[in-house]
Amino acid sequence: MQLKDINFIGYGDIASNNIFSAVKQNQNERSQNELESLDKNIDSLTNTSIKVNFNESTFKNQVYFKDETSGEFIKIGLSDENLAKLQRVFGKQDFFTKSDGSQILSGKAESFVAGWFGDIAYKRGYASSDVNGDGYLSQDELANTNSGFTAHGMYYIGLKVAVTDSTETYMKYSSDFQAKHKTMSSAGKYASDSIEKELNKTIQNDKNSDGSLTYGELMDKSESEQDVTDVINYMLKYGLTEPVELGEDLLAKALLQQFMGGVSSLNAEQKEILAKAGLLMDENTQDLSSVIKNIEANIENSKIDFKV
Repeated sequence: MQLKDINFIGYGDIASNNIFSAVKQNQNERSQNELESLDKNIDSLTNTSIKVNFNESTFKNQVYFKDETSGEFIKIGLSDENLAKLQRVFGKQDFFTKSDGSQILSGKAESFVAGWFGDIAYKRGYASSDVNGDGYLSQDELANTNSGFTAHGMYYIGLKVAVTDSTETYMKYSSDFQAKHKTMSSAGKYASDSIEKELNKTIQNDKNSDGSLTYGELMDKSESEQDVTDVINYMLKYGLTEPVELGEDLLAKALLQQFMGGVSSLNAEQKEILAKAGLLMDENTQDLSSVIKNIEANIENSKIDFKV
C-alpha cells in the first residue's frame, strides 16, 4: 500500500525545533601583528590529521581558522556565496588576505566557521567516520555518521492524518535510516561526502547565521511532508502495521473534518457524533490533545507511531 493523500498537521509546531548546533568556540580577536606573523607560518600549524576534502577542493575561496579541538589550523574552501555571506554578516575586518589570495579568519567569523566545523567533524562524526583518511566519505562511511534527524508523531490510519509533534537529531545515518527517508536522502538533505561540502551546506542553511539549524531551515513544509510519507509507507510496506480502512464511517469523516477545519466547520450531526465518542474538541482552544488521547479507544488499531 502506497499512501499519497495524507493530511498533515503540526509542521509549524516543530519548524523552530533545534536540529544541529555549532560547537561553542573562543573568539580570537587577533591584532594586525599577530595576523602578519601567522601569514608567514600558518601552513606549518595546519592540521594534517583531518582531511577536509578529496582530490582538489570544489570551492575556490580557501580560508584558515583555528580548530580548538585539535589546537591546529584548518584550511578549507568556501563557496563564493558563503564567503560573501560571512563578510556581510561579520564584517571584512575578520578576514586577513594572504599574498596567495587565501584568507585567515579571526573574531566572530572564525568562531562561527570553526563552530560549525566542530559540529560536523566531531558531533556528527565525519572525522572519525573517514576511516582511510582520504577526505571522501563513502556510503559505508557516511552510514557511521550521526547525520540523521527526523520528525516524530502519529499517523491515524483510517483518517489518513499525520500529526507531527517532536523531532530527534544526531541519529545514525544507517542504511535502515536511509531506506526509511529515501527521497530526502537521495536529495542530499542529510549528508555530504566530505566535511568541506557539508560545512558549505550548513553555512548556507543557517539562514540567520546564529550557529543553530532548526528543522524549518533544513526541511520546508513540502519536504517534511514527503519525508513523513516515506517513513509511513516504509512501515506499511514491511508489515510494521496493518492499514485500517474506515470507508464511509461517519465518525471518521467527522473527526477528519474537525482535524482539518476545526469545530466551527462541523455540522450539528457531526458535533453530536463526536461528542458521544468523547472526541469533540474544545471550541475555544481548538485543543487536539484530548482528541488524540481518545482516538485509540474509539477507532480500533487506528494509529502508527512513525518514530524511526
